[in-house]
Amino acid sequence: MFLVMEYVDDENKLAQKYRKLFKLIDNAKYIVFFTGAGISTAAQIPDFRGEHGLNKNPLNIAKMGISERDLDCKMPTYAHCAISHLILNFDKFKFITTSNHDGLHQKSGTPWEATANIFGTAYIEECLTCHKQHIRKVIVPALHRICKAPNCGGKLKKTGVRYGQKVPIEPLKMAEESADKSDLVLVLGSSMTTSPFCQLPQLAKNFVICNRQATPYDKDATICIHDNVDNFMERVVKHFDSKKEITFNYEQDFSIFEREDKVVLTTPRPDEPAVFVDEAYLMSRSGSGHHTFEHLLNGEFVLDRFLLEEHVEYIVNIEFKPAFEVPASEVTFVLGSVTKGKLEKRVHFK
Repeated sequence: MFLVMEYVDDENKLAQKYRKLFKLIDNAKYIVFFTGAGISTAAQIPDFRGEHGLNKNPLNIAKMGISERDLDCKMPTYAHCAISHLILNFDKFKFITTSNHDGLHQKSGTPWEATANIFGTAYIEECLTCHKQHIRKVIVPALHRICKAPNCGGKLKKTGVRYGQKVPIEPLKMAEESADKSDLVLVLGSSMTTSPFCQLPQLAKNFVICNRQATPYDKDATICIHDNVDNFMERVVKHFDSKKEITFNYEQDFSIFEREDKVVLTTPRPDEPAVFVDEAYLMSRSGSGHHTFEHLLNGEFVLDRFLLEEHVEYIVNIEFKPAFEVPASEVTFVLGSVTKGKLEKRVHFK
């Protein structure tokens, strides 16, 4: 069993290793990223085996499922956004295989079709009857919902799997095929102890590991760099695009409308409640008639319609969850209309 000790190579070693890495990248034609939990620790998502990993406390392991509720508030790291930039703008960067459920590669702009979520994801649910997959912008609930595909009505199941459960076939196939085509795999932030993820990079002609811990595959890697993943990706981006400033834009739409005897605040997408909203209240322009929306278990915010008057313009104040660190939004609403709004977050990495 490996002792979990995190460290970074000294500057001389790093300089030598990065020179070798850039030669490999320059000569490669098909580069694939393999990302583990270490790429998301800068987003305050704990890894499993790190110095502060979940396995240090049995209570943390028991709470792993509960922590998924917070994923909607987590934003991509520099490394996620840098990988997205390279895949979208440089032809040699082809694909990502990730062991993470957090959906941060997609939040950063990487297309779903360029990613193999080898252990599933908290943002896709699949029908157990027709096998249609539904991609969501907010986390999929644990309870089974009903597939709305024509003539189906089957149960939807979240695709994320737990330790010991069967790996989804299609993502595994995509991961194997991309690694087999690759002349260079870059493994970022993985302890390389979970199968089959840890075996796949060896299918490539060369594979490089960047991790702050020793892994069982260090001796087999073409290069093993002990460094922070964000620092690794910053150096790679500068090698290709020295003046590029990595940025990130995150948006979530919401709508306010009438449904039967209620005024409802939710997203415009079916089965995707406004989980990013913390609280909402409404008052008339004159300042009278202050009413707070009730937050239902299904994630919607509702208000009794009879509390409002016809032809009166109301101000709706929407406070987003504090983790987003964005100001509240103020929109207007009149009975008989639909009001649209948006949570917007802009990040400029320095």
